[in-house]
Amino acid sequence: MPVLADIFSAGNTLKRRFKDFAANPALYTEQMAGIAQEQDRELNTLRDLAFGDPKNPLKVTNSDAFRAYTERAMEGPLSFANMGITKVGGKTIRELLYGDKPNLNPAEKSAITKLEKDLKIPAVRRREEMRAGGQTIAVPTPGLTTISEIAFNPEKLVGKTLVPVFGDTSAIGKDVQQIRGVPLSKPVTQQGGFQYPLVKSNVDEEIAYASEPTAAANKIANFNKFPEEDVLAVFLAGGPRSIDFSHHQAQALVRQLDAIQPSAAAVKNFNQALQNYAVPKKDKEGKAFNTYPFKNLKTSISSPEMEVLMAERTSKDFTPGQLRTAISDLMEKYEFRKQGFPVYNDALEVMTDPRLQQGFMGQTIFEAIPGRGIQTPTYTHQSYSAGIPGRYMGGLQSQSGGLGAPAELLFPQLYAKNRALGKTDAATFSSMLKSHQGEKFTEEALDPLMQFLGYR
Repeated sequence: MPVLADIFSAGNTLKRRFKDFAANPALYTEQMAGIAQEQDRELNTLRDLAFGDPKNPLKVTNSDAFRAYTERAMEGPLSFANMGITKVGGKTIRELLYGDKPNLNPAEKSAITKLEKDLKIPAVRRREEMRAGGQTIAVPTPGLTTISEIAFNPEKLVGKTLVPVFGDTSAIGKDVQQIRGVPLSKPVTQQGGFQYPLVKSNVDEEIAYASEPTAAANKIANFNKFPEEDVLAVFLAGGPRSIDFSHHQAQALVRQLDAIQPSAAAVKNFNQALQNYAVPKKDKEGKAFNTYPFKNLKTSISSPEMEVLMAERTSKDFTPGQLRTAISDLMEKYEFRKQGFPVYNDALEVMTDPRLQQGFMGQTIFEAIPGRGIQTPTYTHQSYSAGIPGRYMGGLQSQSGGLGAPAELLFPQLYAKNRALGKTDAATFSSMLKSHQGEKFTEEALDPLMQFLGYR
């Protein structure tokens, strides 16, 4: 029988090997199971030494061995070494989630533990098998012609009234057929986004933007508040989740369901959650309250009819955009991911333009056309039907290749006023997403902008 010193020596050797494996992830992964068995043998040996009386198996016969046994046991069953060794599609879960990253934080370790447990759900395993060896497939959208991006000269901003135009972060120009190994039942067409004015037919028809009819009418009215001014509309990107409202994200998620096949129980759970989904509103006094526009919705998330509701206004209770937002928001939650629904971030990564930075604006600039109302574009956008008239002028580009500039450099007066009132910059930026305003760009504002863009 090995003595206690031998057990500790083996334990120290094992610790050294852990460090070696951390430095070599490939070897680390291959040896996981063996190391786990080695620690199990160590624990069993320590237990036999600690409780050495076969007639009284609960009696401690070696206090040093008992202390070592409890210390080793408290460390857990190789908690940092065998984590994530379950294989999916030829990859361990650790590799699937974090590649060859050698050190994981507690949140990342928790994610591995959760996924190992969730793999017992058939739909989760199907999804992860596809994701393990899969790639994204996106092809150029047939028949789409766009012009090249134009670098806008910042000096031409001086004397112009700038009006923010909110938009989501969606990309343009590709039909996405597969997302990280999961095939879509139908391709999802990327339609922008800040590059919407680059569509050749939009350029020819002098249509620079699109939205839902009410929002489009309000933005045109915003332009018309400055009848004596030269108005330039300046693109203002929302946060990453702003894409939930357009068709890109919701379609990309729903069209994975045929391949992943969540269970009937999971689909039922999602349908019930959608019916109970709260959409906040405010009354005339500004008091917030919740509405439940989908409470009477009988269409299942797995039904082809759901896509019709996501695209067309067929219900008096909700808009397609509200439905798309609710579906995307629910699928982002772990509650449904663990039941076998798609991975929200996979779709988000594919559908957004990575060049858009939070808090920046001016990636697209167009000239407003006074006196023109809502237009009907030849180019049909699947989310927005109402065209906003305008002439594409280009976009701000830094000397290093970045797009846009911080909002405070384009609207310095607004930021200065709100700071004096004690408002945060985040609150000011948020107000620009929702309100209709404008500010004349001055010569004094030009120099900081030029310096930021690298021209001076």
